[in-house]
Amino acid sequence: MKARRAWLWAMMVIVGVSGAAMPFAGAETGPAVRSVRGEVVAVNVKDSPQVIVVKAMTPDKKELIVGATVDSGAEITRGSQRITLKDIKVGESAQLTYTKNPDGLVARSIRVR
Repeated sequence: MKARRAWLWAMMVIVGVSGAAMPFAGAETGPAVRSVRGEVVAVNVKDSPQVIVVKAMTPDKKELIVGATVDSGAEITRGSQRITLKDIKVGESAQLTYTKNPDGLVARSIRVR
């Protein structure tokens, strides 16, 4: 379990440092809002902070792993229904919208298909 947690944090740091992802349309001043769509590869609701990890493909066909902390302010939905992070299963398709701050990536919204 500790190895998996270390892996999740390593992925968050790698992606957070690289800032790799497509900017979210309509982003204004303040932290850049970014969004990725892909497969959920990990969800951790047992530790604090809670974390989601999504694997996506960049336009040039490179794999991108994005891990973000999920706090109570994140809007999480499946279709039009609000759900919680623990309702999301590994393997589902999701769109993760997040911001980058000094502590890492923070989820703003998660939309599960």
